[in-house]
Amino acid sequence: MLVAAGFRGPLSSSAFLQMARSALTGFMAGFLLLVVSGQLKTMAGELVAIWIVDGYLLGHSMVLRRRKKLVFLFGAYVGVLLGNLAGDETLYVASSFTFAGVVETCAAALMLSGVKSARQLMQPSVFIRFLLAGCIIAPVLSGVVAVVLLQGIFTSHPFSNFSNWVISDSLGFLIFTPVTLVLLSGEWRTLLEPRNRGRSAALLTLTGIVATVVFLHSSYIGLYWMLPPLALLAFHAEFSTVLVGTLLFICISVPLTIHGTGPLWLLPFETMQDRILALQLFFVAALSIVLPITVLQTQRNALLSALSEGQRRFRSLAERSEEVLMELSADGAFQYVSPRAKAVLGYEPEMLWGTLLLGLVHHDDKDRLQNLLRDACVTTEEEFAQYRLRRADSTFIWVRSFIVAMPSATPGKRAALAFTVRDVDGHVVAEHQRNAEEKRLMDMAFVDGLTGLRNRRYLDRYVENLMSSQFDAMTCRGVTVLFADIDYFKSFNDTYGHHSGDECLTAVAHCIRRTLRSSDLLARYGGEEFVAVFESCGQEKAAQLAELVRKAVESMTLDHQGSPFGYVTLSIGVAQGDFCSKADLDGLFVLADSALYVAKRAGRNRVETAWN
Repeated sequence: MLVAAGFRGPLSSSAFLQMARSALTGFMAGFLLLVVSGQLKTMAGELVAIWIVDGYLLGHSMVLRRRKKLVFLFGAYVGVLLGNLAGDETLYVASSFTFAGVVETCAAALMLSGVKSARQLMQPSVFIRFLLAGCIIAPVLSGVVAVVLLQGIFTSHPFSNFSNWVISDSLGFLIFTPVTLVLLSGEWRTLLEPRNRGRSAALLTLTGIVATVVFLHSSYIGLYWMLPPLALLAFHAEFSTVLVGTLLFICISVPLTIHGTGPLWLLPFETMQDRILALQLFFVAALSIVLPITVLQTQRNALLSALSEGQRRFRSLAERSEEVLMELSADGAFQYVSPRAKAVLGYEPEMLWGTLLLGLVHHDDKDRLQNLLRDACVTTEEEFAQYRLRRADSTFIWVRSFIVAMPSATPGKRAALAFTVRDVDGHVVAEHQRNAEEKRLMDMAFVDGLTGLRNRRYLDRYVENLMSSQFDAMTCRGVTVLFADIDYFKSFNDTYGHHSGDECLTAVAHCIRRTLRSSDLLARYGGEEFVAVFESCGQEKAAQLAELVRKAVESMTLDHQGSPFGYVTLSIGVAQGDFCSKADLDGLFVLADSALYVAKRAGRNRVETAWN
């Protein structure tokens, strides 16, 4: 294990080798870029138009981790120092240049911590921080250091040196830091994407041609012809393409200007440094237009891409959803219908746009759904509805919908409605069939199989419900109980047989049912005995109904040789009274049964009453 000075904790052998590689990479980058910059300085005079070294070193260090960052910058500025010494600079001058570069790069790196890609740099807040750090604060700091340390050594005026220094370093940061981030983060691959390749090549070719034409000729208005291709780059190219185009423009304009051609030679500059300073100011002016536009365009493209991706995802979800997604206007007209409508309802979405939802709703469900739509427009709560909707083939299916109001972006405008339609026809039809089957089974359980009347089980449940409702109401209520028995029915069976006996029971049951009111309960109590229960029926009316029943059966004149009357007759017992408890109701049944026995002992074919 090894321990590196200035770092916390021990380093393994592999980590130490990685640090050594970072230092060597920094050393080679610093030395080679310094040599290239030195050649440019020789071409231009005292100072270069754009200082490459610090812009590249800042961009490279930004993508590294903290430990590697410090080691890389240390190796880089060792290389810069040796490069300066190799350029015939004295040790003092070389050290001053190197120290100014260290101050500049470290200051910018501290203010841009956390930024590791050109994509991050395109965020407006980060870009403004980059302009302040890399284009103003750091170059001014290094310029002050250089002027203080090298005052009296430069051959030209200190202000000219300071201005050139600050502007050339600012341009270096402005161009080469993003270029380095693009290269090292892999974002340069966007240049090779099929959708960008042709457009990027055309824009770069146009920029190169215009720059060559402008700076091969000396014309006052020629310089301004550089702005249209740069603006096209800003509006229509990726950020990496804009950087390459700007660099191409600079690589063409600077050498041609130095060699004596271009619009700047029409102006009476005293020195080449002043001419280069003017060219630098033009670069700054052009970039102040191009880069903000690029940043805004990048943000706009990102928003459009996010919107497009959101629309793609929404469409994918809408197509695969079991529900049809819709947007309704406040008056119920379709404003959007998802493609799922074709599979669920048989309509192409375009067929429904502008039509009214209620025009497709079954007339029995229309009022209820209309009320729900109206309520949903004025509340924020989600509404639910199950109704029938007409398909394209004119058949109706059961659907289930959830409805909720969507806030309007325009003040005062009525809210639109988010609306879903789910096909639940199979479920609802199955539920209806299940309910019908349950009703059928219920009827089988509570209906007498022979006569079709209610059976004793149903009568018991009816009485229980009657008592429950009575207790809830907390008031007494009049009830009439009628017991009817076919006279001499055993003799009928013995004489005519059980089959005829069953027919007799059925005929009597139907006759009683026709005679009583539809609201009266009639049940077969067992054997040849029937029970009827009336509510809201006075004593006189109850007696009249019982007599009507007896006469109706007697008037059928069903042959009965085993009866002294010669035909089928009924004995009936009637009890009527108010009940306020279960005991009261039980008492009425006892009274009615007792009255029936009184009728039988009194000779049959008669009605006997018992009033509570």
